[in-house]
Amino acid sequence: MTTTVRRLGTSALAAALAALALVIAPLPALAYGPSTLYSSPQDAYRYGALYPKTVELQHSGSTNGTLLATHEQTSANGGNVFPVYRSTDNGATWNRISQIADTRNGIGNNNGAFLYELPQQIGNMAAGTVLAAGLSSTNDYSQMYLEMYKSIDQGRTWSYVSRIASGAGSDKPIWEPFILVANGKLIVYYSDERDKANQNQKIVHQTSTDGINWGPVVNDVASTDTNLRPGMPVVSRMADGRYLMTYEVVNAPGLPNNFKISSNPEYWNATDLGSTIDYGGSPYNIVLPNGKILYNSYGSGDVRVNTGNGAGAWTPVKVKEAGGYSRTLQYVHATGRVLIVTCPGFFENGGNNKNVITYGDEDFGNSAGDYYKIVNRASGKVLGVLGGALTDGTGAVQWSDTGSADQAWHVTTTNGQTVFGNRGSGRALGVLEGSRSAGSSAVQWLDSGAADQKWRMVTVGSYMKIQNVNSGLVLGVDAGSAADGAKIVQWSDDGSLNQQWQLVKV
Repeated sequence: MTTTVRRLGTSALAAALAALALVIAPLPALAYGPSTLYSSPQDAYRYGALYPKTVELQHSGSTNGTLLATHEQTSANGGNVFPVYRSTDNGATWNRISQIADTRNGIGNNNGAFLYELPQQIGNMAAGTVLAAGLSSTNDYSQMYLEMYKSIDQGRTWSYVSRIASGAGSDKPIWEPFILVANGKLIVYYSDERDKANQNQKIVHQTSTDGINWGPVVNDVASTDTNLRPGMPVVSRMADGRYLMTYEVVNAPGLPNNFKISSNPEYWNATDLGSTIDYGGSPYNIVLPNGKILYNSYGSGDVRVNTGNGAGAWTPVKVKEAGGYSRTLQYVHATGRVLIVTCPGFFENGGNNKNVITYGDEDFGNSAGDYYKIVNRASGKVLGVLGGALTDGTGAVQWSDTGSADQAWHVTTTNGQTVFGNRGSGRALGVLEGSRSAGSSAVQWLDSGAADQKWRMVTVGSYMKIQNVNSGLVLGVDAGSAADGAKIVQWSDDGSLNQQWQLVKV
């Protein structure tokens, strides 16, 4: 994939901006991926790799853009480890810097690695300490222990901290830890099969004030239907201060992915199975600084966006990364974009596939860098997205300037070709179905690098025409309308003022 650099490119664009007394600063966000993080060797045990997880380091004195990643790495002869990778360029490239080996049980670290950076001191562990929780187990799961390790040097070396819980062998195992700090405590959620008399599997948590001593098991999702298997908990703090938990409910019809919300992450009304978002298992969620909730699952390659603190629609939007098992979402503060790391499930191809872990980044709106209004010369109205929608294929329209996010655009120029990225949705401006026909609508879509999403800026005094690279037609207002909501279309260049635009920095 060709990397898109947010910088000035053509002399025509530079001249137009000079005439407008504008300066477009280079943006720090560089699109990347899909790229490969790890390919399992053919002699790997079973699937080879699974369950990728990431963390951005914000409290350990690292520079912005430093991230760590890990995953399960299986071996046919035991001795499994959690490899650790580091990126110092916002996730674009990675180097393997260490591994988390089992120094406690001598059976390997085998399942469910999870990384977390302490935002505050817990016991003797300072803010910035990186924690790793995962299952130390034999390949047949006859022994299984949920262990915690720590790193005080940004993942270069690791030392043992404590045992959180023990599985009861292959008949009553534990799985899928997730770490959170809240209420001054370290909370570890996980899936628990040890109470088969009451629940086939349930979601529980334990807490600690020092990372060494752990409190009793507390039920979080424990169905009264003993056949159901809630699992894979992920908990995020929403913009309104409440907490969102997403999880799968195996053995329920269609394998629903549910959520519930609590004002206290230690209390979840355990018998409440929650509300369904979608189906297919393996859910994951994060909350962006602007309050948007991002969510994905194994049931779809899309990422769903919720803007109502869990209420209302979960809108699917397209991404270039493949769907996957426990596909991880990671907000990157330096770019304002989201790193997505994914791999296939353990059950694909009869369970004998050798998994490849891949990654890429996506713009979901409000990413780093300057934004511009695109103002029509004839009407004085600005280019936006119909209804401020997030969905791919929504039409571009003109509207009175309201200052809304959908009326602001990144202007990214490479080798004389410009991509317009919407602040509200993160989608790119293109032409419906890549049409070359006059009158075809301008729409937003996932930035795929397609020719119809690229535009040439042609100077006309202090204005400019916006010419589509794919069709050669120029952007204008349908029928030259001056009305709010009028469609933006491509048309043959007829010299009319509705085909001329001005960039105004937001």
